[in-house]
Amino acid sequence: MKIALIVINLIICGFLVIAITLFFTSGTIAENYTDQTFVAPEYFFILLIWFLSVVLLGVYIYKRKIEHISYPEIIFIHLIPWISLFVGFFIIHFASF
Repeated sequence: MKIALIVINLIICGFLVIAITLFFTSGTIAENYTDQTFVAPEYFFILLIWFLSVVLLGVYIYKRKIEHISYPEIIFIHLIPWISLFVGFFIIHFASF
């Protein structure tokens, strides 16, 4: 049951991260006057940060063994991929590449 909760959360979060990232990279109608698919490719960095958080969660679950993880800890685990989405936005908007 615990692993199903984690996997379902990651699937939902992953779908939304991909959709949001593709929306921002394709730009608005005003930005996309060049007929290019991706006018702001720096937003793909959000996917990298999200994927890194998923890998770190996988390592954490592998090390701790799923049987020893409590339900309050699973709630915390559910928050980490969602927080990494906002961390990615923060890095993109406030860091200069």
